[in-house]
Amino acid sequence: MAWEEVKPILRPEGVHMGIMQLDKDLCTSCGLCIQNCPFRAWEMGEDEYPKLKTEYECFSCYNCMVVCPVEAISIGEQYHVDSGFWVTDPHPLPAKMPLSPKDADGNSTEWNTIESAIYERRSVRNFKEDPVPESYIQRVLEAGRFAPSAGNCQPWKFTVITDKALMKEIDEAVWGVINGIYTMFKNDDTVEQMAGMVDPANPGLFDPRLAHGGMGAIARKFGPPLLNAPAVILILGDSRSIGGPQINVGICGQNMNLVANSLGIKSCWVGFVATLHMVPNFVEEKLGIKPPWQIISSLVMGWPEFKQEGIVPREYRPVTWYRDGAEGPEIEE
Repeated sequence: MAWEEVKPILRPEGVHMGIMQLDKDLCTSCGLCIQNCPFRAWEMGEDEYPKLKTEYECFSCYNCMVVCPVEAISIGEQYHVDSGFWVTDPHPLPAKMPLSPKDADGNSTEWNTIESAIYERRSVRNFKEDPVPESYIQRVLEAGRFAPSAGNCQPWKFTVITDKALMKEIDEAVWGVINGIYTMFKNDDTVEQMAGMVDPANPGLFDPRLAHGGMGAIARKFGPPLLNAPAVILILGDSRSIGGPQINVGICGQNMNLVANSLGIKSCWVGFVATLHMVPNFVEEKLGIKPPWQIISSLVMGWPEFKQEGIVPREYRPVTWYRDGAEGPEIEE
């Protein structure tokens, strides 16, 4: 693709990072908001209160808010894009807590166990050094093995890594790839050379939240790709699978994620490991992975260093209903 075609993707306009607000009357300056932000958007101010940096990335994950023990952090403005290729619809989307549950007769009720587990689950990125028992890892793997798949093709295979030396090699290899891409991306003199890397059918690699936030965090070494977790499960997909491996691995991995959470160990998706396929010979020689198998994603797991779970608002898009007997679609705000 020509540069002018991909410029709105690689150099978008109208991008507004999230703005979080701090109530100094409540804040205890514990610093957990700084520690739990994956992009290090916060820093400690001269007055010993956290503040957002002058330049930062925030895509409204609310990790800072959920970890605050005194509820001193609130939403000022959500991440949104008001024009161009990445425009959000609408902008910004309203942030809502889970809708109140009702029973079959429409009466108020309580969330069941599964609902509570889903709403309270959060991606955890800060772990203790303590190892994860293999018996627990096996239970997580079984949850993935018994996931539904298109045509029952079960196109997954798992590689478990607890070897710290190998994890370090993976971290360094992923950093090398991401740093190379990010360095080109940030430089106005070299970004035009990336036009050929943009797949119009799958442009998500350059979504500002990933290009600036995710890749930027790794390139600037805010933390290693595998997050210093004591265990990682590489989720491999068969490239021949019905419907493609990504959706099947997503279903499989979410089963694993929820079971890990239920066991007290916590987890986080790390998709950047798929870039290992861009490192010559690494995947085959270091990990023994050969076609048709490929790394689709991974789960890093460990015991949480501090509480990082809880319910936060999520974007809410209007739902369109086609109800029996209605004259047409009804949009529920």
